[in-house]
Amino acid sequence: MSEPHEAGRAGAEGGCPAGEAPTRRAFLARLSAMGMGAGCMGALPLLEGCASVPFLTPVRTPEGGLRVPLDAFDTAPGVLVDFPEAGMPIYVHRHGPGRFTAVLTRCTHQGCQAEPDGSRIVCPCHGSEYGPDGRVLKGPAERDLAAFPVRIEGGTLTIVTTSRGSER
Repeated sequence: MSEPHEAGRAGAEGGCPAGEAPTRRAFLARLSAMGMGAGCMGALPLLEGCASVPFLTPVRTPEGGLRVPLDAFDTAPGVLVDFPEAGMPIYVHRHGPGRFTAVLTRCTHQGCQAEPDGSRIVCPCHGSEYGPDGRVLKGPAERDLAAFPVRIEGGTLTIVTTSRGSER
C-alpha cells in the first residue's frame, strides 16, 4: 500500500511522490510527445480543405485508364483520384451534367502538389491558383495544369491516362 503524502511536500498535489523526481529521459520523452501533439493540432487547419474532397482508389481499365463511378459526384463537385504513376492524384471536377475535367494536381511552377479548395486548386508552396478546370488564375505558375481526356459510359467516368496529360 502506498504511504500518505504530507501537505507542502512534492507529490501532495498529485505530482511526483516525494523523492521520486522523473528522470531527464522521461521528462524529455513527455515533453517531445506534447510537442508532437501540439504540432499535429496546428496542422489540422491545413487539412480542412482536403476533408471536403473525396479521395478515391479507381478501378483500372485494361488499357490503363482509371474508372470512377459517377455517383462519387453526388455529394461533392470534385474528387481526387489516386494516380501512383504520377506520384500525385488527379482532380476530377464536374462542371455540369455530363461535363467533367481531369487534371494532375502537380503545380506547373515547381512541382508541388496543389489541393482543391472550394472553386479553386491552390498550391501551398508559392500560392499559385488554378480554376477547377486547371487553368491558371494566379501565378507564379504560368502554365495550366496537365489535363487528361475523360469518357462517360453508363454510370462510369473513365480518365484516359495513356495520354500522360496534355498541357494546354
